[in-house]
Amino acid sequence: MTGKVRDALRQAASFEHRTMASLLDKIVADYLEKQGYLAGKALGQERRKHPRIKTALPSVTYHRGGVASHSPISCVVLDLSLGGALVAYPRGSEIKDASIAEMPSFTLCFRLPRTEEEVSIKCHARRVFNIDNGLKIGAAFMDLGENHLHSLGAYLA
Repeated sequence: MTGKVRDALRQAASFEHRTMASLLDKIVADYLEKQGYLAGKALGQERRKHPRIKTALPSVTYHRGGVASHSPISCVVLDLSLGGALVAYPRGSEIKDASIAEMPSFTLCFRLPRTEEEVSIKCHARRVFNIDNGLKIGAAFMDLGENHLHSLGAYLA
């Protein structure tokens, strides 16, 4: 591998918040699957404990500390499971170019469609993606509670 390729890989891995080995594994597996050498199921089981659904739920988050004040910050939940969510903040949001260290935990609030039940869940940031049109945060739920577990389970079913 040339030095330029290695440097580009290191930069891409850093941007994706992955190790170089993890990114290489993903690149190779994606290529092999696309070319038909590797069936999707051969890649192994899904690592997530809970299936997730794509959605677009208007939401707000509350952060403490360096990233933002205690006031709500508008966002959208892009995918949701019983274990966590992918949250997107638009460009121009109070949250810009954040890292996991700046935002270890926050509270995510949204209404479930159909029931209009308000859900408020403490989350731990697992991955932060700086993208052209904003920021995405992959978050794990810290304490779902029986109430929200039942409501989310019904929504996700």
